[in-house]
Amino acid sequence: MHPNADNLIAARFDTVIYDLDGTLIDSARDMCVAVSRVLADHGLPAITADDARHFMGEGSKITMRRAFAKAGRTLDEDEASAVTREFVRYYEEDPVRFTTAFDGVTDVVARFDRLGLKQGVCTNKFEGPSRMILSHLRLMPPIADVAGADTFPVRKPDPGHVLMLIERLGGRPDRAVMIGDSVHDVGAAHAAGLPAVLVSWGYTATPARELGAEVVIDRFDALPEALQRIAAG
Repeated sequence: MHPNADNLIAARFDTVIYDLDGTLIDSARDMCVAVSRVLADHGLPAITADDARHFMGEGSKITMRRAFAKAGRTLDEDEASAVTREFVRYYEEDPVRFTTAFDGVTDVVARFDRLGLKQGVCTNKFEGPSRMILSHLRLMPPIADVAGADTFPVRKPDPGHVLMLIERLGGRPDRAVMIGDSVHDVGAAHAAGLPAVLVSWGYTATPARELGAEVVIDRFDALPEALQRIAAG
């Protein structure tokens, strides 16, 4: 990235907020393993990694409801809560066996850190395993904080999830940007007054280019250029 681009980005932004699954990390195989262990405990067939990619994004309970629905089982609220606890227990045993950062993530996060940008993760995954994964992948630091599904009283697409994280990071909403992969990331960002950049490879049934983001990128190392385009207005 050209030094002038660095300066343009740093002048426009002070905070970068990322979604986690499907944006920074490819976690579908580990999610698939944990979900399938719960299904097996209930005498149901496993899901595939592709299923996991489509079932994720709205929190673990919704993921579990979708997984059971695929097997023809509808869960009431108590059942959904119980199987979600089972899933979390399995998942937290080893959330990083197969999980990796997408190509370019480490370098871009390090570059933004050198620019002095505050960086945080806003995810509908629980905070505990999110921190474990980010630390294991050596993304935290420079990513400084995580707001998970259980961190605040609200979660994406509620804009409060993003805004409270920005406040905790010491950033300004008018100088922040959201990087994600789904309609919930765009919805939360725009409701909070932030521009949104989506990745094209994420965990969403609807193509990223149909979701209304300011920019869609096909490689993570294209993110600085995307922020430069937004900054140039």
